[in-house]
Amino acid sequence: MPHRCAEDVLATIGVLRHPCDLDLLLFFQRHPRAMLTSDRIAAYVGYPLDRVERSLDRLSDTRLLERSQHRTDGARLHVLTPPSPGGWLAALLEAGATPRGRRELLQAMQEAWAQLPAEGTAPGVQRSASAAIGGD
Repeated sequence: MPHRCAEDVLATIGVLRHPCDLDLLLFFQRHPRAMLTSDRIAAYVGYPLDRVERSLDRLSDTRLLERSQHRTDGARLHVLTPPSPGGWLAALLEAGATPRGRRELLQAMQEAWAQLPAEGTAPGVQRSASAAIGGD
């Protein structure tokens, strides 16, 4: 997948704000119905628990991921919303299915984040690309 394709895919969405968001989508593509605790998901995708919880909330708020409401023992059912054929989610999941594609998506995301104001800063203030990858 050429880098331009990664940029094109990302240009159609405004949902992803952190590499964890992308990695969770890719995880749930491979496990579209998973009954797991947030701790287990964090261990599987390799991000801190607080980062995973923020990304899960973001994906749930945007209706890309459905989660059961009951948290009796901490495990919740997570269901990836099926992508529509030819839609941006299907294109994103296809592009990120290979290590090279994932790297190119992350690079395109990093470039896009460098243009966004950091959370809590005034409009027009750019954050560095390294801050975008390390933070929210």
